[in-house]
Amino acid sequence: MCTVSYIPKGSGYILTSNRDESPLRVTYSPEEKELKNGTKIIAPIDSEKGGTWIATDGANKTACIMNGGFIKHKRQLPYRKSRGHIIYEAFSSETFGTFADNTDLCNIEPFTLVLVDENKLSVLIWDGKEKHIQSLDSSKKHLWSSSTLYTREDHAKKMNYFQEFLRLNESDPENLLKLHGLYNDNLFVLDQPHVKTVSTTQVVVSNGESDLCYREKVYDHEKKELLY
Repeated sequence: MCTVSYIPKGSGYILTSNRDESPLRVTYSPEEKELKNGTKIIAPIDSEKGGTWIATDGANKTACIMNGGFIKHKRQLPYRKSRGHIIYEAFSSETFGTFADNTDLCNIEPFTLVLVDENKLSVLIWDGKEKHIQSLDSSKKHLWSSSTLYTREDHAKKMNYFQEFLRLNESDPENLLKLHGLYNDNLFVLDQPHVKTVSTTQVVVSNGESDLCYREKVYDHEKKELLY
């Protein structure tokens, strides 16, 4: 939910997401979920709230949500519903654009939602009071960090690392997993006492088809460390 990269690739794109969460929180491996309107998506599911932070429809559409808007906010509990259900609502709408324009976010905790539909890339940022919809250039590389866990200085360092890594390495799926610190810790990996990078999820879209790869980091509760 906390570090997301987007890389355009010919007839598609690669979207990779690191989830920073309590290592004690259980997540179910990706599964197909049919929404109320009949749309089918593939997503890992959070066991506690039943939501997700990333999903694809098996074709061109992908959605990924991060905690926080532009700046770190002070929580004002209770909220009306979990942000993990926002992605379901996005896929239940006729289009992502329709969802962004019409969704009611009153009393929802701030978030940043990346929405990709074929060659359209947009970001919906909810700051707790207003919606901000950004249309981005889908032919360019992008990187986002959650404002609840990373400062602007943290993000700037990650951006520099991101750009240098892509300058020196081919931006294929495996290298992007390395960039996100799947095998070795780097600036993309969070390691705090109660919040850590617990998994990396990657959606690869090519020629109108998508594939979702979900990789967990194994946490040793006795040693209180991540095992790779």
